[in-house]
Amino acid sequence: MIKFKSLSIAMATLALSMTTLAPAQAADLPLTYSQYIASQGYLDMQSAADIHNTKLAAATGLKINMEMATNTSGTIRAEIEATKTAATSTVTLEGGSITVAYYGNAYFLDISDAIYELETKNSSLIGKRLPSSSVKKIKLAGPPSDGTTLLDMNPSSLFSGSSTSELVDSVLALDTSKFTFSEVTRTANLEVPTSTDFKSQIKMNDPQTGLILDMASTSTFNSEGLLTVTLLEQNMTLFGVTVESVTKLTQTIDNTIVLTPPATSTYMTAAKFTALDYQISAELALKTNASKIVTKAKALAKTAKKPLAGSHIVAAAKALKITSKAVTNGTRISGKYKGVTGNLCVTAYKGVATTKNC
Repeated sequence: MIKFKSLSIAMATLALSMTTLAPAQAADLPLTYSQYIASQGYLDMQSAADIHNTKLAAATGLKINMEMATNTSGTIRAEIEATKTAATSTVTLEGGSITVAYYGNAYFLDISDAIYELETKNSSLIGKRLPSSSVKKIKLAGPPSDGTTLLDMNPSSLFSGSSTSELVDSVLALDTSKFTFSEVTRTANLEVPTSTDFKSQIKMNDPQTGLILDMASTSTFNSEGLLTVTLLEQNMTLFGVTVESVTKLTQTIDNTIVLTPPATSTYMTAAKFTALDYQISAELALKTNASKIVTKAKALAKTAKKPLAGSHIVAAAKALKITSKAVTNGTRISGKYKGVTGNLCVTAYKGVATTKNC
């Protein structure tokens, strides 16, 4: 299973946040930011967005498809379904996929994906130590850290329209004095003439750092006033490297969507999952002492000319000065890893030594 690498929605954000910029040099776009947001085209686009947001707030089901393609990182896709209380997102990249679910202010991953997210050390062993075979998912306290959600999956965000505005706003949240803007144009959509396209362009050219940014956005509203497509095309050059990216987000209202939260018996919390991983690590660290005890116990039994027994196990631990506690047919040794205790029981039955977690 692959582990996804985060891919920025607005790819300029990272580069700009790391760079000290000089005043913008992009005179071919005539507007400053204050002029841009005061222009009639921008105000018309905002009015259209207000209608869309009102309709979106009244909906109970939503489907969003998002595709991000770059000349450096390939294509990543996300398919999202949401209700007012839940959401699921399946993200695909390089032939692999991850499904993230959102219920009750928490995120859920399949165990195979949680192993990567939580950087589990004992992936080959932890599946055998789950509290029940019905446990299939891990409940996270927050969104996955590797960018697999792409958009904020909280329904309050998805149904407010903020997921679409994030595409441009992540750039405009920076110092807008560094950019110049085009007029916002309003035209009929070429493919669906009853839909309306609002188009605008943002540029920045900084000779001090060599950073060049050209970003064009298109917002398409259908005849009912819904924002159905958001398209963001970016061309960014920094340190002599050019990154071209196209992000397309489409959304439709579907009030038939029903999402059922997982039953409590089918998941465990990330904290418990991580503690189990740490417990296994603690137990693995005890194996050397367990092996020493068995070797010593066998020697004691041989000297006594008797079959290996629990009494030999206890005596061996004592002779080796390994702290332990007597149990049926043997002894228990303990250790900690990152504050979590692990135990191994070393026992003997009918002359045969056994070591296992207990």
